[in-house]
Amino acid sequence: MINTVLGPISENDLGLTLMHEHIVVDITGAEKSLEKSYTVKEVVDYVLPFLIDAKNKGCQTIVEATPLGLGRDLDVLVECSKRSGLNIITCTGAWDGADVKGLSVPQDIQEMTIVEVTDVWTKEFEEGIGDTGIKPGFIKLALGDEGVIFPLQEKLLRAAARTSNKTGMIIACHIWESSSLPLAIKIIEDENLPYDRFIWVHADGQMDMEKILEYGKKGIWLEFDTIGAAEDFIKFPPAIKKLHEENLISQLLFGQDSGSFWIKEGDEDWPMRPYARFFNEFIPYCVKEGISEELIYSVITENSKRVLT
Repeated sequence: MINTVLGPISENDLGLTLMHEHIVVDITGAEKSLEKSYTVKEVVDYVLPFLIDAKNKGCQTIVEATPLGLGRDLDVLVECSKRSGLNIITCTGAWDGADVKGLSVPQDIQEMTIVEVTDVWTKEFEEGIGDTGIKPGFIKLALGDEGVIFPLQEKLLRAAARTSNKTGMIIACHIWESSSLPLAIKIIEDENLPYDRFIWVHADGQMDMEKILEYGKKGIWLEFDTIGAAEDFIKFPPAIKKLHEENLISQLLFGQDSGSFWIKEGDEDWPMRPYARFFNEFIPYCVKEGISEELIYSVITENSKRVLT
């Protein structure tokens, strides 16, 4: 069974699954994110047409990759799932990507030991988040974007590995700077985490094929998920074809990093990235470039099912 915000479902109910999307994202910091500047209705009214558009294209499940501190809002996710008919899977974990230096990690998590963080995340899986009864389906992290893994990030990764070993939840780890991947892999090796419990989120960020192939062959999952904001898709077909040649398609995942209802500082306009772009634009482009539709659909059904169970 797989945890969603409306309760557990069978793996056969996942259907077409987008592995990395967002609904609310708050980049003002973990402490400010607790002071909601919106209503559930406001968010749902804005996001729902985009979710329904994806549902009408065949999408059945959204993996919502926003942890506590970055804007995770279970009330919003529950209402979006009910009204759209989509399965929505939420996460535990913490986000320390870009160069924010812990801004989006809740202060209590920052002050805990590895063991204490592991206990918190394990309890969420076993008993539910807070008093909601909603259980996460995976662990989301972000680290290494400055070419190093800082002590806080190492603590979070070790806690995630220990939580994964206790619960079976997959770790979806945002690493944009590919030179940081070997550092992360050394840590999970030290924690005896099986390679196939680790997703390299944004493996396509720099499209470093040397590391994609090297670590894919070790057994980690490779997530191509910059599709939502991409100006074009030119880099994807050659990489997908190379994975096919190297017998690594079975470790590929697709998402878009799409959404969102943004909470941010200033007046900069960050538009919604439609969830249906994958179906409306990405698949037709790949087919035009010689990649079979069957292969794409296999990735977003069979691979997604395997990684989430």
